[in-house]
Amino acid sequence: MKEHGDYIVDRSNQVILLGARGPWNDETMRRGSRKFNDHMMELMAGQPWAQFSCLFGESLMPPSTFTHFVEHTKIRKEKGLSTLAIVIKDSDIKATIKNQLSEAYNQADIEHAFFDDFGEARNWLVSHGFVLPINEMNNFVQRCQFAVNSIYY
Repeated sequence: MKEHGDYIVDRSNQVILLGARGPWNDETMRRGSRKFNDHMMELMAGQPWAQFSCLFGESLMPPSTFTHFVEHTKIRKEKGLSTLAIVIKDSDIKATIKNQLSEAYNQADIEHAFFDDFGEARNWLVSHGFVLPINEMNNFVQRCQFAVNSIYY
Protein backbone atom coordinates (compact mmCIF):
# COMPACT_ATOMS: atom_id res chain seq x y z
CA MET A 1 0.00 0.00 0.00
CA LYS A 2 1.21 3.52 -0.75
CA GLU A 3 2.18 5.82 2.12
CA HIS A 4 -0.06 8.74 3.04
CA GLY A 5 1.37 11.66 4.98
CA ASP A 6 4.66 13.46 5.10
CA TYR A 7 7.11 14.13 7.93
CA ILE A 8 10.60 15.18 8.89
CA VAL A 9 12.38 14.37 12.15
CA ASP A 10 15.37 16.05 13.75
CA ARG A 11 16.91 16.53 17.19
CA SER A 12 18.17 19.47 19.23
CA ASN A 13 19.75 18.63 22.59
CA GLN A 14 17.18 16.51 24.48
CA VAL A 15 14.30 17.55 22.19
CA ILE A 16 13.11 15.56 19.19
CA LEU A 17 11.53 17.75 16.53
CA LEU A 18 8.75 16.31 14.39
CA GLY A 19 7.17 18.12 11.45
CA ALA A 20 4.31 16.31 9.74
CA ARG A 21 1.39 16.71 7.38
CA GLY A 22 -1.38 14.13 7.54
CA PRO A 23 -3.48 12.16 7.30
CA TRP A 24 -1.18 9.20 7.98
CA ASN A 25 -1.58 5.53 7.30
CA ASP A 26 0.09 2.44 8.76
CA GLU A 27 2.94 2.46 6.21
CA THR A 28 3.88 6.06 6.96
CA MET A 29 3.62 5.42 10.71
CA ARG A 30 5.96 2.42 10.49
CA ARG A 31 8.58 4.25 8.41
CA GLY A 32 8.28 7.39 10.54
CA SER A 33 8.67 5.40 13.74
CA ARG A 34 11.93 3.90 12.50
CA LYS A 35 13.25 7.34 11.60
CA PHE A 36 12.06 8.74 14.96
CA ASN A 37 13.78 5.88 16.81
CA ASP A 38 17.08 6.69 15.07
CA HIS A 39 16.95 10.17 16.63
CA MET A 40 15.79 8.79 19.96
CA MET A 41 18.94 6.64 20.11
CA GLU A 42 21.05 9.84 19.91
CA LEU A 43 19.58 11.22 23.14
CA MET A 44 21.48 11.11 26.42
CA ALA A 45 20.53 7.75 27.89
CA GLY A 46 18.64 7.83 31.14
CA GLN A 47 17.78 11.53 30.81
CA PRO A 48 14.24 12.81 30.22
CA TRP A 49 13.53 14.25 26.81
CA ALA A 50 10.81 16.25 25.10
CA GLN A 51 9.14 16.37 21.73
CA PHE A 52 8.29 19.49 19.69
CA SER A 53 5.64 18.59 17.08
CA CYS A 54 4.58 20.84 14.21
CA LEU A 55 1.51 19.38 12.51
CA PHE A 56 0.13 20.75 9.27
CA GLY A 57 -3.12 20.02 7.49
CA GLU A 58 -5.52 17.30 8.48
CA SER A 59 -3.19 15.28 10.70
CA LEU A 60 -5.46 12.39 11.60
CA MET A 61 -4.95 8.63 11.78
CA PRO A 62 -7.32 5.76 10.96
CA PRO A 63 -8.00 3.33 13.85
CA SER A 64 -5.24 0.84 12.95
CA THR A 65 -2.64 3.61 12.71
CA PHE A 66 -3.88 5.14 15.96
CA THR A 67 -3.35 1.79 17.72
CA HIS A 68 0.27 1.66 16.47
CA PHE A 69 0.75 5.30 17.46
CA VAL A 70 -0.36 4.64 21.04
CA GLU A 71 1.94 1.59 21.29
CA HIS A 72 4.93 3.58 20.02
CA THR A 73 4.11 6.49 22.32
CA LYS A 74 4.09 4.19 25.35
CA ILE A 75 7.50 2.84 24.34
CA ARG A 76 8.81 6.41 23.98
CA LYS A 77 7.54 7.18 27.48
CA GLU A 78 9.50 4.16 28.77
CA LYS A 79 12.56 5.56 26.96
CA GLY A 80 12.27 8.94 28.71
CA LEU A 81 9.72 11.06 26.81
CA SER A 82 8.28 13.33 29.47
CA THR A 83 6.86 16.42 27.76
CA LEU A 84 5.31 17.11 24.39
CA ALA A 85 4.45 20.48 22.78
CA ILE A 86 2.20 20.39 19.71
CA VAL A 87 1.49 23.17 17.22
CA ILE A 88 -1.25 22.61 14.62
CA LYS A 89 -1.25 24.81 11.50
CA ASP A 90 -3.21 25.00 8.24
CA SER A 91 -6.04 22.80 9.48
CA ASP A 92 -9.81 23.10 9.43
CA ILE A 93 -10.19 20.32 12.02
CA LYS A 94 -7.90 21.35 14.88
CA ALA A 95 -10.36 20.24 17.56
CA THR A 96 -10.62 16.75 16.07
CA ILE A 97 -6.83 16.43 15.80
CA LYS A 98 -6.41 17.62 19.39
CA ASN A 99 -8.98 15.09 20.60
CA GLN A 100 -7.31 12.18 18.82
CA LEU A 101 -3.80 13.09 19.97
CA SER A 102 -4.90 13.85 23.52
CA GLU A 103 -6.50 10.42 23.72
CA ALA A 104 -3.21 8.80 22.66
CA TYR A 105 -1.03 10.90 24.97
CA ASN A 106 -3.40 10.39 27.90
CA GLN A 107 -3.28 6.61 27.35
CA ALA A 108 0.53 6.84 27.45
CA ASP A 109 0.44 9.24 30.44
CA ILE A 110 2.54 11.92 28.70
CA GLU A 111 2.28 15.58 29.68
CA HIS A 112 1.33 17.49 26.55
CA ALA A 113 -0.04 20.86 25.48
CA PHE A 114 -1.30 22.39 22.23
CA PHE A 115 -0.26 25.80 20.95
CA ASP A 116 -1.13 28.09 18.05
CA ASP A 117 2.35 29.59 17.95
CA PHE A 118 5.75 27.91 17.56
CA GLY A 119 7.37 30.31 20.01
CA GLU A 120 4.79 29.61 22.71
CA ALA A 121 5.37 25.87 22.31
CA ARG A 122 9.14 26.37 22.55
CA ASN A 123 8.78 28.57 25.65
CA TRP A 124 6.61 25.93 27.32
CA LEU A 125 9.30 23.28 26.73
CA VAL A 126 11.96 25.66 28.06
CA SER A 127 9.82 26.24 31.18
CA HIS A 128 9.97 22.45 31.70
CA GLY A 129 13.78 22.52 31.65
CA PHE A 130 14.50 21.65 28.00
CA VAL A 131 16.83 23.58 25.69
CA LEU A 132 15.57 24.44 22.21
CA PRO A 133 17.38 27.44 20.71
CA ILE A 134 15.08 29.76 18.75
CA ASN A 135 17.28 29.62 15.65
CA GLU A 136 17.21 25.80 15.62
CA MET A 137 13.43 25.81 16.04
CA ASN A 138 13.00 28.32 13.20
CA ASN A 139 15.37 26.42 10.91
CA PHE A 140 13.46 23.21 11.56
CA VAL A 141 10.05 24.75 10.92
CA GLN A 142 11.32 26.29 7.69
CA ARG A 143 12.65 22.90 6.56
CA CYS A 144 9.15 21.52 6.77
CA GLN A 145 8.59 21.96 3.03
CA PHE A 146 4.93 21.11 3.39
CA ALA A 147 4.55 24.21 5.62
CA VAL A 148 5.19 26.84 2.93
CA ASN A 149 2.20 28.97 3.94
CA SER A 150 2.81 28.84 7.67
CA ILE A 151 3.93 31.86 9.68
CA TYR A 152 7.14 31.26 11.60
CA TYR A 153 8.08 32.57 15.03
